[in-house]
Amino acid sequence: MDHTSQQLPLARLLDLNNQVHDIESRMRLEPVQVGAASDIDPSTPKGQIAEMQEEMDRGVRASLVTCWLGIPG
Repeated sequence: MDHTSQQLPLARLLDLNNQVHDIESRMRLEPVQVGAASDIDPSTPKGQIAEMQEEMDRGVRASLVTCWLGIPG
């Protein structure tokens, strides 16, 4: 794999890394409900934090796939 063919996976990794860090920054600004675990209603929809965590997980998985596909040979 030559130098130019390695630039695309690296650019993709940097973009994914930035996206995950942006989500992490947004997540830090979300208010957290404090209370006993028994007080949490399991029928309530997922909160913003859970959705952001899932979005971060997708970004990390995409990064791993990008690394795997970028391996020469």
